[in-house]
Amino acid sequence: MAKARQITGINCDAGAVNGIHRVVNTRLDEMTALREKALDWSTPAGVHDMRVASRRLRTVLSDFSPYLRKRRISASVKEIKAIAEALGKVRDQDVAVKALESLAAIAPPEISAGIQNLIDDRRMNLDKAREQLNAVVDQERLVQLRSDFFTNFEASLKAPRRRGKSGHNDNVTNDPSYRDVARATILNRLEEFEKLSNSLYHPLKIKPLHKMRIAAKELRYAIELFDQCWGNSIVTFAKKLAKLQTALGDLHDCDVWIADSGDYLSGPTKQTAAGQATKEHEVAAVWLLAYFVRLRTKHFRNALARWRDWDTNNLSEQLRKIVQVESSHPVSGDRLDSDVAKLPGGARTLQFPTPEEKKSA
Repeated sequence: MAKARQITGINCDAGAVNGIHRVVNTRLDEMTALREKALDWSTPAGVHDMRVASRRLRTVLSDFSPYLRKRRISASVKEIKAIAEALGKVRDQDVAVKALESLAAIAPPEISAGIQNLIDDRRMNLDKAREQLNAVVDQERLVQLRSDFFTNFEASLKAPRRRGKSGHNDNVTNDPSYRDVARATILNRLEEFEKLSNSLYHPLKIKPLHKMRIAAKELRYAIELFDQCWGNSIVTFAKKLAKLQTALGDLHDCDVWIADSGDYLSGPTKQTAAGQATKEHEVAAVWLLAYFVRLRTKHFRNALARWRDWDTNNLSEQLRKIVQVESSHPVSGDRLDSDVAKLPGGARTLQFPTPEEKKSA
């Protein structure tokens, strides 16, 4: 997997606008640069790398949303989402084909034939998904996206209001530092992650577990993005989260396979992309359902153990203490308000536009 590029040239104690600009532009460059690799069907790695890059881009846009006039970049964000979804469809089929091929090799002979039929069906779906991806990441379309995004993103950045004691503009600034933004982002992501941690104590509730996986991933992305502001002291937390995220991802994969197999077997008509399903399909689906139910227990235990390690070692509080260094007013875990984001540093706050100004933005 392509590693996210280290963002250079950022002063953590300088105003946040320059840092936000560098981060978002770098993440967009990373995603678009992977186009040719993603369209190389000889290996699934390219699609995976571009998909991860699109996720990182969408995550930072979400992290920085309190500092952006979102209407200015809404069209570009919609286009980026379409790219991510097209990449996801190809990736899902790539992973499914690979998993089924591995299972066909270990399944009993009477099951392997049915699994091979399912592989053929997935390959047809893969071909369709690739056609859609080809259209979505057309070269001219990506060039236009970059052009529109860079232009509109400049306009979307909210300039801090400058107001002196007299009420007139002067050298007084309410611009938060990049470190302030980094701190608020990490703490917000950490709070979301903690809220969802109870889902591991309710293992049959699938959606909360899926949301916890996403929260772990987004917290890890934030730590990796902002680690330059605190050095290696927070890198360990990202590594712990990566292992938990992997365990939750394996658990989620099992849930998807269980749901797919169950829906197929309980559906009113058993139809595949290649045509009417055969008895071999049904036998294979029953075998897959039982297989992934057993495997799910293993992955759940692993995920629960990873979370217990995080919780019993009080890693959340350790992370909070580190990122609150140099702050006499530690930021709470509250999500940034849509109108005024209160950040560490006494009276230093980021002034947001009024509702009337938002409407005209």
